[in-house]
Amino acid sequence: MAVVVIIAFVLITLFLLVKLVRKHRQVHRPDTPVPTKVTYWLSLAYTVFPFDLLPDPVYFDDIVVLTGGLIYVSKSLTKKTREARRSD
Repeated sequence: MAVVVIIAFVLITLFLLVKLVRKHRQVHRPDTPVPTKVTYWLSLAYTVFPFDLLPDPVYFDDIVVLTGGLIYVSKSLTKKTREARRSD
């Protein structure tokens, strides 16, 4: 049972990581706010680097960091897009 939970956490983490990486082009535009870029890179770095708040067999902390980063980056990019449309 524990193995199934770990596999589920790994799959969820990989799914969120792929979704965040797909935002790469949008994040690297010159008009993207700095806090959005910082959140993007810190979320990826936390997931990839070996230091964790919880031991590696438990990917819950990675899932929380990726989800939080993805939500923040998505909302920030959406807000930036809306503002750009209004100014045109």
